[in-house]
Amino acid sequence: MTRLVIDASALLSGIVGTDPSPPARLVDALFDGHFEAVVCPKLLGEVRRGLSQPYFLSRIDPADAERAVREIARASIQLRDPRDPPSVVRDPADDYLVALALSARARAIVTGDRDLLDHPGLNPPALAVRAACELLGL
Repeated sequence: MTRLVIDASALLSGIVGTDPSPPARLVDALFDGHFEAVVCPKLLGEVRRGLSQPYFLSRIDPADAERAVREIARASIQLRDPRDPPSVVRDPADDYLVALALSARARAIVTGDRDLLDHPGLNPPALAVRAACELLGL
């Protein structure tokens, strides 16, 4: 089964998105068990914090937002936060995603972040959400 790390922005877009948007299809496929997602407390915290921002509060009830975070955690493989991840990408705040994906032996990091998508030779590679949907046959 395909194993992926999905960054917070892609998860946030999927939580409030509607089908047929790629982020919504990806989150629905996660909930349906079509692939394995890997999360850690830091990643779930980013999603939770994002959902508390005005943009998301105007699109989802806080109780539904918390339920979505719990469902993502339930449907995913949960690992510990990477400790002192090596500096790999331009934005050091993203290094933990690379370390998480490596430790989980994920096939890719799903993101819309250009720093990850444009990083040459990133291992595992970064995929745009649409490309991840194509990979999974969604």
